[in-house]
Amino acid sequence: MNRHPSAYPLYLFNRLLASDPSLERWRSGLRAVLTAALCAGMFLLLTRWLDLDYKLSLAGIVVPMIAVVAMGDPGRRQQQVTMAWIPVVASAALVVGALVADNPWLSGALFLATIFAAFEARRFGPRGSALGTIAYQSFFYALLFKTPPDKILWLPPFVLAGCAIAYGVHFHLVPEHPGRMVHSELRAFRARIEACLHDLARWLDRDSKAGQARIDAHLAALNAQSLGLESRLAGFADPAGACADDRPGGAELRRRVLGCELALEAIAAVARSCADDARPVLAQRLRALGAAIHRGDAADLADRDGGQAWLTDEQGWRLDRAARTLACEPPWRQAPPATRDEGKPPPVQQPQTLPGPAPRRHPWLDDTTRRALQASVSALGAIVAGHAISSSHWYWSVFAAFVVFTRTATIGQTLSGAWRQVLASIAGLCLGVTVAQFAHGSRGLELGLLFAFIAAGFYAFRGLQNVYTVLLTAMLAMVYELMGMDSEGLLVLRLAETVAGAASAVLSARLVLPVHTQDDSNGKSAALLRSASGLLRAALAEAPRPPWDAVRELDRKLAALRASLGPVTGTAYPASKAHRRRQLDRLSRIAYCIRHFHGLALGQAACILPSPPLQAGTRTLGDALDGVATMLDAPDQPAAALPHPGAAAADDAQAGGECALPLRVASHFLAEADEVLRALRADVAAARP
Repeated sequence: MNRHPSAYPLYLFNRLLASDPSLERWRSGLRAVLTAALCAGMFLLLTRWLDLDYKLSLAGIVVPMIAVVAMGDPGRRQQQVTMAWIPVVASAALVVGALVADNPWLSGALFLATIFAAFEARRFGPRGSALGTIAYQSFFYALLFKTPPDKILWLPPFVLAGCAIAYGVHFHLVPEHPGRMVHSELRAFRARIEACLHDLARWLDRDSKAGQARIDAHLAALNAQSLGLESRLAGFADPAGACADDRPGGAELRRRVLGCELALEAIAAVARSCADDARPVLAQRLRALGAAIHRGDAADLADRDGGQAWLTDEQGWRLDRAARTLACEPPWRQAPPATRDEGKPPPVQQPQTLPGPAPRRHPWLDDTTRRALQASVSALGAIVAGHAISSSHWYWSVFAAFVVFTRTATIGQTLSGAWRQVLASIAGLCLGVTVAQFAHGSRGLELGLLFAFIAAGFYAFRGLQNVYTVLLTAMLAMVYELMGMDSEGLLVLRLAETVAGAASAVLSARLVLPVHTQDDSNGKSAALLRSASGLLRAALAEAPRPPWDAVRELDRKLAALRASLGPVTGTAYPASKAHRRRQLDRLSRIAYCIRHFHGLALGQAACILPSPPLQAGTRTLGDALDGVATMLDAPDQPAAALPHPGAAAADDAQAGGECALPLRVASHFLAEADEVLRALRADVAAARP
């Protein structure tokens, strides 16, 4: 068996490139470490010149470092406005926190008010979310640093100076350019396709569950990347740009991105369904296709040859179409569209953003206020538990509770977030104690490790929250060592406070205005099924919408469902997950079949549209999708039986001529979607009271 070890470094490079499509993580890490280094150097000179304690400047280092990675505004001018507000909000929170730091009851009450306000501010979009996070973090660091009352007025100048440095780093040293970001995302899109083809070939050589899971992860990540590109083009593509500099607009690029995504999914489907004796030959062809795509001369692979005799007619036809798409119409060969600096807010949230709102279970308040109340009650419990563990470090318990609630909306998500927070803190404790012992006594090594952890930690800040928690603990170990404190004892104490805060978060989610994960996922599943029904009917419309608009609407519903069920289907989730995994897999499969049927209907309209059986099957399946969506939305209503669209559609798939294969493949998509929908309906019916 040839494993092609020489291609492995390229595979690793592609995985690394695909993991950060727009280089956002790289910029976050670089901005954080540059801001920290410049602020630390300037404040060291300034405190010596003014004969001040260097600890006074720590808030002026930490707050700007967080500010450069916390902003989520989509455009440069919007980010500049947010950055202008950050020193005002941070200074107010720092001063108030420092004034009440010695009064445990007053500081706790104001900390609760800050947390409630931070969650309520999210209703105002990315700016409100960023300023709320800054206010909470500033109050926390005021309690951590405990500035003497006679030195409190030094805090605003240090914060203002630090934010001025952060402004220069963010907008001048490490700026964002929408056009370059589109180029980076296209390069990462190509890298993801190459990595997936590599893993498909390896899986064909040696079938394994791990390889199958890796391919599924590739396809889900590719869908997220294509949605990110869609969002980027919708927010920053300049409609007037094509006239200004003869560059094309975003329509053709969006079409090609969607086409290549569907092509890779088709190749994966062919690989999974091919016979055993065809696997080695197909693996060899996929390696050749990946290498040719990397070289940029894949045109020769677009021509179908006699080597596909080991596939069925349907498999060979789909593989040939997919290879032609990847070879002849890749989006990375097209010049990116003209872009403008300032864009409207993206219409779809990125995969690493906060989860969407949960169902309105409590009509007297909206979801933002519900979560603010939950977080405040959780913080109150964390304050009580934190004081019981350590009266001088109780705020670490509140910190843990806040972090858990930051990216959760339901009971299951909160349990998952709390458990992962505890595991990450244990891992961070082990890493922090190890590096503290290793670097003990060497000031230069301690500083070097501190900045290394800052860079790596803020690289992981977006999307890798568990890794960020591990590295945050290691950062604290270095800070404690530099300050001559008992790093090992303080890290153990922080772990105990983290456990208390995580437990308080879980109890609050369960007892205070709870929203169950099943209710949330059922609502998102119903929305997905209705979107699939609409896309299915649109496939046979005489004047269809642009394919990227119609398909991306379904993709967004699937992304929302993955965001809801992702935390409770992972391997680290400490409760039952088989049922939710099965639900997510079935809905993903339905979305796959409908998306590909839609693409086939548009590409082979001359064959698909005149077929009465396919027309009837499409309408029947659309009604069935709406029926199951109603079951999910209204569990009290009686369930209706499902008809059989697949059988109706298969009648004229036996016809000969050029339309035979398209009709057979289209009929297969309808029949498979019907089969999966029936299994999903059975599960929903069994779960009804």
